[in-house]
Amino acid sequence: AINYQVRKCKNPKGDASKQYYAGKFVKTSDYTFDELAQDIDGSTTITEADAVAVLKAIKKFVTKALLAGRRVVLTDLGALQISLRGKCYPQEALSDEEFSPASMIKGINVGFRPEAALLKNLRANYKLQRIASEAMP
Repeated sequence: AINYQVRKCKNPKGDASKQYYAGKFVKTSDYTFDELAQDIDGSTTITEADAVAVLKAIKKFVTKALLAGRRVVLTDLGALQISLRGKCYPQEALSDEEFSPASMIKGINVGFRPEAALLKNLRANYKLQRIASEAMP
């Protein structure tokens, strides 16, 4: 089951006199690289060592592709793509020869966009379980 807690959230209408709450996902644990390799070993004809080698190779080549500016498409699973975190600047700054737009980029994120079939499967099969929530008035 997918665990959730009821937590306070911002009032969508900006009215401070009312409190609003929403169900928020709570992680139960991590599914580790080693667990994945063991599960692959237990459900296929390859050994755990082979699974680890393949997973490490996937990590290496996914990283290489992302750093080359490519989107990584894992059929039936989804796609990984880099996005940039940056600050906005006025249009006039672009006419300044000493201004570098790259100086306004503060880092990168990697986004994952799941395939439609994966989302459909998750949406059709999930179950919810409420766990202890923060104190409510």
